[in-house]
Amino acid sequence: MPVATADLSVEAKLFERGMGLIAGMDEVGRGPIAGPVSVGVAVIDADASLSIEGLIDSKALTEKKRHAMVPLIEQWCSSTVGHASPAEIDALGITVALRLAGQRALAQVAARGFYPDAVLLDGKHDWLTPAQTDLFAELDPAAALYRDLAAEAWAVAGVHYECWSGAVQMEIKGDYRCASIAAASVVAKVERDELMKKLDVDYPYYGWAKNKGYGSAAHRAALTDEGPSTHHRLSWALPVSAEQLQKAYLARESQ
Repeated sequence: MPVATADLSVEAKLFERGMGLIAGMDEVGRGPIAGPVSVGVAVIDADASLSIEGLIDSKALTEKKRHAMVPLIEQWCSSTVGHASPAEIDALGITVALRLAGQRALAQVAARGFYPDAVLLDGKHDWLTPAQTDLFAELDPAAALYRDLAAEAWAVAGVHYECWSGAVQMEIKGDYRCASIAAASVVAKVERDELMKKLDVDYPYYGWAKNKGYGSAAHRAALTDEGPSTHHRLSWALPVSAEQLQKAYLARESQ
């Protein structure tokens, strides 16, 4: 039986409602103990027709297939990836760090002239839209830091937006059903994996080229022996000593 692939049926319903541009978005790297969290975005218009064979969630594809698919996705839509660093994850928490990475991705496509009317977001939890409690947290240092970093992302992109705040539609299993979300998933997965491979050159003992920062047994054993690097999520429950953790924080502050 052939494997089902994503299509444009969900996107088509939004275009029928008068939307001009739709952005599919998906995150990669929420669970690792090292490396950034990354958010892919793929923006399409009503004229888009899907011609990428086998497009589906990146986790359902082989590494070779994902890499082969990226240039096809880049031809099909405007796509990019935003990242939030481990230090930002430690300062903001994973949900707000995801939001920051998403704003950075949206700022990059806006810099190319693409302003989506709505976002299709994979899953059931909307991490892109600030919660009401966030909107009034004027005295919260983390909330202030997020606002500054998000505004900086749009300023760097040269776009006169403080941040994107459009409509978000959640789609459970959207990376399997919605072509725009699947495309975002693939570009995010490929870019983050390549970042971890590059970091592995300087930190080979953690095995990042293979585990991509996830907490494998070998990765955790290396942490216990070597201590954490500045690319680890230091606020997370790492199997390290207090001395090792303090050393990593000091190294991060000196960068």
